[in-house]
Amino acid sequence: MDPFTVGLIIIAGLITLLVLGVPIAFALLLMGGAGVLLTSGIAGATFILSGLPYSSIGELSLITIPLFLFMGHMAFAAGITGRAFDTAKAWFGHVSGGLPIATVFACAGFAAVSGSSIATAATMAKITVPEMLKSGYSAKMAGATVATAGTLGVLIPPSSILVIYSIATQAPIADLFLAAIIPGVFSAFAYAGTIWLMVRMSPKTRSATALPKAPLRRRFTTLLSSWEIVLLFALVMVPLYFGIATATETAAFGAGAALLITMFRGSERLKSLKDGLLNSGSATATIMLLIAGSALFSTALATSQIPQLVASWAGSLDLGPTQMTILLLIPFLILGCFIDGISTIFLTMPIVFPIVLQSDINPVLFGILVTKTIEIGAVTPPIGVNAFVVAGTVKGISVKDVFIGSIPFILADLALIAVLIAAPSIALGVLK
Repeated sequence: MDPFTVGLIIIAGLITLLVLGVPIAFALLLMGGAGVLLTSGIAGATFILSGLPYSSIGELSLITIPLFLFMGHMAFAAGITGRAFDTAKAWFGHVSGGLPIATVFACAGFAAVSGSSIATAATMAKITVPEMLKSGYSAKMAGATVATAGTLGVLIPPSSILVIYSIATQAPIADLFLAAIIPGVFSAFAYAGTIWLMVRMSPKTRSATALPKAPLRRRFTTLLSSWEIVLLFALVMVPLYFGIATATETAAFGAGAALLITMFRGSERLKSLKDGLLNSGSATATIMLLIAGSALFSTALATSQIPQLVASWAGSLDLGPTQMTILLLIPFLILGCFIDGISTIFLTMPIVFPIVLQSDINPVLFGILVTKTIEIGAVTPPIGVNAFVVAGTVKGISVKDVFIGSIPFILADLALIAVLIAAPSIALGVLK
């Protein structure tokens, strides 16, 4: 059969399986296997299937995934989330919109040790949303603040999405982590500024939510109590920046330090260790299955020449890097409404990334921009996962509240994406 026809068949089959509700990893494996069987015959397919699934997940660099997941779980078990919120509240609680703003910066702090959007939103929602509701904030603002700020977990390093993007594109993980720091900080301040403006525009909310200004001594006391965040973030980022260690080694440093902190400061230490190993292991198994499925599907798709033809077509449009970047980001904004970020990357990169390279778009910058679109998708209907996480974690918050309340934050994210496209040095200026 003609390879191009095979490519069309497996793409159509993949879409059909996804519509029918087949898990993405299994859909990729099924259509990838069918593709190599049709293009390479039984002997060729047997050879590919005997080695490719293992080789795609057998790389040492993939050990960063369970290590960073384990680090995030241990950080939560050690009580870092509560101390991060207390610190942020002491510093920002007295300003207009103090509690939501404190929530944003607490989420940013926990994001620096978790690497997960869902974990950040779920853990912070339990602590911050009840206090915001009690203080007079609306369900829309309380729920949307945590859901949106929770997305910082996939931008601020160590980010699981950036690790996956690195695996899918071979972009250097160290460069991705370093380039994500300033956009992550800008995102946190953009969310805080959005909250400040919304509260300032509502006198009733502003007066109902005023908190007394914390004494200077308490501010620094709470800041010192959050030393674990600084330590774990430094253990990951400083060796990367100076080239002292690889991402795999720094992930081991972070996971080991988080374990020691939990053993000394956490409660129910053995239960925390058991839960951390189980949760990290199950999440890693899911991701590895996605990686294997993506590798097999990409191999089948490559033989069809469809990615190369699409890249040639994109080149014929005669668009500059900026215009092409905007064009390529639109599908990610749409897919993010329906599919989780990890699956989105594995589904799209076999076709999209050749266009990125051909159009002279910086792969590292593109990774940061894709991550920002994934953040938006996490709070966008109908399948915005963070919205469902927050609504399912805290009583009194509906998914509708989160979706409606997230609109101003989405506008802030879109504005920040535009700024990063217009001034890429914001992200890339830290790279050597």
